[in-house]
Amino acid sequence: MQESTASGHHHRHQIVVPSRSDPLLRTMTEAIGGPMGRRTAPGRTNPGFFTVERVLVLMAAASAVIAVMGKFHCRQAGWTTPDQYSTVCWSVFPNSFTEHKLGALFPFFSPGATFDYPPLAGMIAGATAWLTRGAGEGALRQLAFFDMNAALIAVVWIITVVVVARTAGRRPWDAAIVAASPLLLLTAYVSWDFWAVGLVSLGLYLFARGSTILAGAVIGLAAMVAPYALLILLVLLVLGIRARKILPAIEAIVAAGIAWLLVLTPILISNPSAWGAYLAQAITEPPSDSSLYGGYNLVAERLGAAPMSVDAANAVALILLALVVAAVVMLGLFTRRRPRLASLSVVAVAGLIVVGKFSQPWDAIWLLPLLALALPRWRPLLLWQAAVITHFIALMLFQSKQLGNIADTHAIDMPYFVLAALLGGAATCAIVGLTIRDMLHPGHDLIRRGGVDDPQLGALGTDLQDAGPEASAQATEKHGQPRHG
Repeated sequence: MQESTASGHHHRHQIVVPSRSDPLLRTMTEAIGGPMGRRTAPGRTNPGFFTVERVLVLMAAASAVIAVMGKFHCRQAGWTTPDQYSTVCWSVFPNSFTEHKLGALFPFFSPGATFDYPPLAGMIAGATAWLTRGAGEGALRQLAFFDMNAALIAVVWIITVVVVARTAGRRPWDAAIVAASPLLLLTAYVSWDFWAVGLVSLGLYLFARGSTILAGAVIGLAAMVAPYALLILLVLLVLGIRARKILPAIEAIVAAGIAWLLVLTPILISNPSAWGAYLAQAITEPPSDSSLYGGYNLVAERLGAAPMSVDAANAVALILLALVVAAVVMLGLFTRRRPRLASLSVVAVAGLIVVGKFSQPWDAIWLLPLLALALPRWRPLLLWQAAVITHFIALMLFQSKQLGNIADTHAIDMPYFVLAALLGGAATCAIVGLTIRDMLHPGHDLIRRGGVDDPQLGALGTDLQDAGPEASAQATEKHGQPRHG
């Protein structure tokens, strides 16, 4: 429940009820009595124990349990190939435990240790592996390692939902997009990426509250789990320039750099070759099958055409990423009305997902909290998640054929996988298109339609000339009367 101050007095705001405002949810509530009535006043009355945040926590906890149940086959039979792919219970956690010998080596610190994720993710993996040293050996310890990482992700999931609810201001129910996400049911426990999702969400919350230095430090830590978080700093810089208040953005960027160095410096002192090996791997590894470049190579191989080399993939990916950055800068600086922080972040992060060299379907979880704040429309978001889930399942079944060479009844051939990957990419582009439409035509933006300029803008403030006449009128109404003693 949100408290706010106006004219020196405290009062409760009425929150936005999705069953009233969202057409899909309005229809879905018919079975339980229809949408909440217009004469009710949620946010102003005492709901007892079941506050919005507590309901959201229960939703996230239930989803986290269901997500674990989805890994039942692998938890019972082990993560073996091709079963872990054909049953869609594959996860990076148990596979990294064996491939990188986490029972004996600590990523980035032990001599000879390698790891596929950035340093902070490696530290989380090393710490959780150390904590499972009493769980036995072999499959027992691998299972304990998965369970511990899954439990930590579940905690981060719940915290992220609360943070998103508080960041959303008068629309806390939009956090249900994260709490009850079908996409997370399949992909929450696939990788360490959700740590970055949680940290970015916390960073945006802190920035919205004006804690620019702490927000930057948290986002810097997020970048050491998944580098996409660096794009959030770019967005802050662009909006700072647009608002002519660049100092808060610079503070956040400097704090992010310091946090980044605090994680990296111990590695550079104790085992600098590990960092070099990680960077070299990012350059020399072939693109993922789910990326544009990997998909092209799969089709080229089937048709007998020349595949794209690693160097060519690196070059094209870099050029396309530069175009994404240019688009973000242009939208941030030259739209008629300044874009909202969450909306511009969606464009930046989704662009990276589409053009990235190592794109994977579970990268879509980066977007979930951002979309809950930028585009809280259930119908398009559920359709987008359905497309990404199709891509994820297709990848698993394609891998079961590639790596396990099993019958087609438990696998799919390359053309079907490429079509599913294209579907997922097209759905992400469609979401970006809707977000850009809201930027160019603010009348379509549900947040601004509700009379709020940008709840996440924080220390960048509200430029009344840039915000538009409706925001100026609201600010005049709120602040126009002088405050006395």
